[in-house]
Amino acid sequence: MPASGVKVVRRWLLPLALLWAHNAVIGQVEIHPSGNPVSASERQWHREELSTPTGKRWGWRTQMRHDAPHYLVFPFPPTREVVEVVFFVKTPPKGQRGVNFGLSFGAPVHWANEALRLAFGGNGFLLQQDVGDWFTWRSRFSWLSVAPFPFGEWVKVCLVADPSIGAFQIWLNDHPVAPTPLPFLSPTPQVSCFFLFNGEGSGTVAEVSEPKIHFGALPNAPKSLRVISVNPHRLRLMWRPSETPRVSAYRIYRRGQFLAEVPAERTEWDDTTVKTGEAYGYFVTAVALGVESLPSWADAAMPLLPLPLAPRSFSLSVLYDLVVVGATPAGIAAAITAARFGHKVALVERTTHIGGMMTGGLSATDRRYRQASGGLLVEFLQRIARFYAQAYGEGSVQHRGCRDGYLFEPKVALQVFRQMLAETPNLHLYLRHELVGVLKNSNRVVAILLLDKTRGIRWRMDGRVFVDATYEGDLAALAGARYQVGREGRHEFGEEFAGELFWDTRKMALPPEQRLVFGKPEGDTKVQAYNYRLTVTKRADNRMPLSAPPDYSPELYAEIVEGVREGLLWHPMEIVSLVKLPQQKFDANNTPGPFPSTDFIGANYEYPEADWHRREGIARAHRNYILGLLYFLQTDQRLPNQFRIAASHWGLAADEFTDSENFPPQLYVREARRIIGDYIFTEHDARPTFQGRRTPVHEDSIAVAEYPIDSHATTPRDLKKPYLHEGFFYLPNITAPSHVPYRILLQRAKDGSPLEGLLVCGAVSATHVGFGTLRLEPVWMALGQGAGTAAHLALTKKVSLRQVPVHELQRLLLEQGQVIAFFHDLPPPHTPEFAAVQFFAVRGFFDTYEVGANELVDEETARKMLHRFAELLRRPLPYAFGTTSPTLTQRDVVRWLAALLKVSEAEVLARCQVSEFRPEAPLPRGQLCLWLYRLFHWRP
Repeated sequence: MPASGVKVVRRWLLPLALLWAHNAVIGQVEIHPSGNPVSASERQWHREELSTPTGKRWGWRTQMRHDAPHYLVFPFPPTREVVEVVFFVKTPPKGQRGVNFGLSFGAPVHWANEALRLAFGGNGFLLQQDVGDWFTWRSRFSWLSVAPFPFGEWVKVCLVADPSIGAFQIWLNDHPVAPTPLPFLSPTPQVSCFFLFNGEGSGTVAEVSEPKIHFGALPNAPKSLRVISVNPHRLRLMWRPSETPRVSAYRIYRRGQFLAEVPAERTEWDDTTVKTGEAYGYFVTAVALGVESLPSWADAAMPLLPLPLAPRSFSLSVLYDLVVVGATPAGIAAAITAARFGHKVALVERTTHIGGMMTGGLSATDRRYRQASGGLLVEFLQRIARFYAQAYGEGSVQHRGCRDGYLFEPKVALQVFRQMLAETPNLHLYLRHELVGVLKNSNRVVAILLLDKTRGIRWRMDGRVFVDATYEGDLAALAGARYQVGREGRHEFGEEFAGELFWDTRKMALPPEQRLVFGKPEGDTKVQAYNYRLTVTKRADNRMPLSAPPDYSPELYAEIVEGVREGLLWHPMEIVSLVKLPQQKFDANNTPGPFPSTDFIGANYEYPEADWHRREGIARAHRNYILGLLYFLQTDQRLPNQFRIAASHWGLAADEFTDSENFPPQLYVREARRIIGDYIFTEHDARPTFQGRRTPVHEDSIAVAEYPIDSHATTPRDLKKPYLHEGFFYLPNITAPSHVPYRILLQRAKDGSPLEGLLVCGAVSATHVGFGTLRLEPVWMALGQGAGTAAHLALTKKVSLRQVPVHELQRLLLEQGQVIAFFHDLPPPHTPEFAAVQFFAVRGFFDTYEVGANELVDEETARKMLHRFAELLRRPLPYAFGTTSPTLTQRDVVRWLAALLKVSEAEVLARCQVSEFRPEAPLPRGQLCLWLYRLFHWRP
């Protein structure tokens, strides 16, 4: 048996494995890009005998050009068999574009016909044309680097393509250019020609030998491989068979190494040699007449521990230290945090879905600055990155594609959250338990009433502390908290971007803030639009076909027809915003163009305060609207045929959301209620006090928000002015990283009195505009971790949530790696300065986002810090700090601190844990913060 799948694939193809391949009887034709044949006098491709390193070969010579280039097409009967093309080409000189080549279904007169297109780039790389990392309205295809090549030399090219899985591999001079198959540009059902193209160049002479084309050199690969966890010690592989009839066996590879062979009638196999919580990647090949196919598309999973489901009990009441309602990322963070501190925790979810939007389609993490990430979010991201590295290898295309864990498949995020919950002691998960009531003792929440939807009974859950982690703020609302739905007026909080305003898509060349047109200043009850974040793919064997949804109405989308006719849209996926994920998947979101997209604007106004029966109806309407949009793009006869064909190449990923027909189970509730708390976070909290300075600091900061303030549209577009989106805005140039205060988690009753025993970490206290920088899953996770930590302190100190010592809350959060103050140059979490500089940043020690931890402190900076430190300790200044020497020394600082604290200099050094005191040496800024941090938290 072979030892390495990758090595085997290389060995098969280098000799071309032609024992049972057949050649096509082909000719060639030169055509215009329009598809019309050229006349003899117009020919640009000239047949000649070429001199190559391997001898004389017949081929073609042409000149690369920008104007009026031609295709040289080699047609053959349409086929789904594996196609192999071998030819020699003279690569271009440095800086010049070389020959394009590829496979097409029909003449390559439209990109929707092109299965693949490659080119020798002037940068010295073989380039592949495809959708890039990000694609939306007005995007174009990208040229993606595949592999380097030598300039100005003859190169042997071997192209092998399998239309049945929409994949190909390339060899240059008998060396593979990629360790795994590459995806088709357009997953055409068949291919019927090989083409050469002399466009996009500037006069370079190109020489190409006559291509040798073979069919069936390899069997077709197996399709639709899927790997799932059966139990903590078993993974199951399932695949669809190869389309080649004479397959005798399938070979299974794990992490690139041969693992097993099964007979052709088997399309399922269990791997029992796996470790719990470790990720494993697989591919399968088909074997026919001793020859192996290209690898199937890979898949991966990890054997999972069972979820910590609460044991069934006949008791109709139970007591927990902490009860978290909503298994959103914020809820999971709150529950895990408190449970890791040793508290008994219940995590309650009304559905069977855990992870909220992060496992429900929102797979492109919204982060402007990665320095803002910390705590459990970073743990989650690291586990994602580790999954792809373990399964596919360090530096693999999947590992690189996850971008350190910020991009992921929903099913991988689900596995990671499941494993995190399963590893956590003291935690019980209640699924299919709907919140139906709240019990209070005076203004303190003491219990909730739950409907067990599985058993059909209502029962009581008591708790010492409660956390509302729902997107809707349901627990707080049932507890009688004050809340706001809709938008404030421009003058209520003096917010520039409150009230009515319009995003003008005609001004896309201007900075985002200048695309806005201001309307009425008054507020209203309108809610920004919802949608579903779809996981889509154009991978041929993993794409689910679409059908018309209930109540399908094509007129909802009819203006797209006019947009296509007018040239406003050239690609069907321009109507969404795509972000590439690992495994040839894309996160599809709304895009605010002058046409319908995935936001169902205005259909959600009732949602925030509706009961669940009504909410589920609204969610179904959103689902049908989005499915109808995709179905329209693929089927409406008013659209050009090629446009519809291109749309049909895209579909829902068949290996995602398998319990809900591959459609996300979580409606993207961007904003619902906003519970009014002890502090209302506004636009001003996310804007710098002065240019280049920090946003307003909050001494009780427990998290950082840094994503640009934004909102999706709130009012359906006026078809007479389709370019205006009322309520949409995106404000990157006025938004700066902000400090999120603990007080927005503390809620008040309708009469203004404090609500006790309850924290809200989802529908937090903010204005509509302020909420625009808070409503991101990374922020909600950080607030959830803050809520879990605050609950821990309240429980252990036996104090109310409002009496939790903020400095201790921050110290514990910083020990967990949480970020509470943003710096561009924040010291790493494993350094002692990490906590110190943040702790004092939220207390006004730093005016900017640069800490300069290794820079030496000057006298003025030290004076500001030390005098502010005295204020924090509420001690009078012993004297105005200063130094008589040209350079501030460590002795100057220690002497002043000894005078402030009225202790000896030796005692100051002991409290600061200084192991090596150099009296005359200067003091770095980070070290000064560390000394003060240790002094502040010192206890006898």
